Amino acid sequence: MRRLGLLLSTTILGALLVALPAPAMASGSIGSLSIDPDSVRGGESTTGTVDLGFADPTPTVVRLFSSNPSTAQVPASITIPAGQTSGTFTITSNAAAPPEIVQIMGATPDNISRTHNLSVNAATPAGPSLQSVSFVPASVVGGQHATGTVRFTGAMTQGAAVQLSSSLPAVARVPQETVVSANTSTSTFDLTTSTVTAPTNATITARWFGVTRTTTVTVTPGAPPAADVVRITKATWKKGLLTIEATSTNPDAILTVFSSSGGRLFDLTNKGGGRFADQRGFVTNPAQVVVRSNFSGSAAATLKS
Repeated sequence: MRRLGLLLSTTILGALLVALPAPAMASGSIGSLSIDPDSVRGGESTTGTVDLGFADPTPTVVRLFSSNPSTAQVPASITIPAGQTSGTFTITSNAAAPPEIVQIMGATPDNISRTHNLSVNAATPAGPSLQSVSFVPASVVGGQHATGTVRFTGAMTQGAAVQLSSSLPAVARVPQETVVSANTSTSTFDLTTSTVTAPTNATITARWFGVTRTTTVTVTPGAPPAADVVRITKATWKKGLLTIEATSTNPDAILTVFSSSGGRLFDLTNKGGGRFADQRGFVTNPAQVVVRSNFSGSAAATLKS
């Protein structure tokens, strides 16, 4: 009889437990944490957003953490008001910090946490800055070239590497980067194009740290212009020093020196007025050189010792 009573009691208790409502969700459960933008330059700030899983009838305190506060700092916490589902906070990066990926975390009272990575990149250096990117000509017959120039507001003491990109690389192509030499303010690069059946605009972008400059190049159908005329006025090699001087009928050309075997040696410096010159040391005597223009002209010469 006692066994039967125990069995009945257990059965009734089980039924009561099933009938009881499930426990309510923990107060202030965090749904997500996001950062926009999640890539900054050192010294810049960005915004983090915490979204709760549901609106809570009481204020929710969200604790905030940074994996490296010396690189990216966050406030100790934010409070999301009662009845609201999200709150924002400011993340401040350190201009002196090296590039680093920092993990930002938010946690609610129920110890549910969410994280998001912030990329802190090198700060934009003080001093001269990237001013512009331009092309000559700005309108190009498909299949031909143009000369691009990036320009800084002043001479770059240590030089600068500028990243390049095209919105339509199938139509207008640029190298991945162009390098401004130390103590100069400009650098030139070649734009190559493909034939088109209708005028097509491509946006060319130059990036240097946190600075971006753009310009538009128009590629048109039509007959290509005549090649420029290139002449080598001096070609000497003496004790490892190779000196080349040349001219072009196109003053905006890029003239490149190649060995007789086809190996690229270096670009000549544009001296203005269609005159170009440069020299390199510790070069094995190539015997002959070819100077080619990005506007299709070329010339060859035998070196004098």
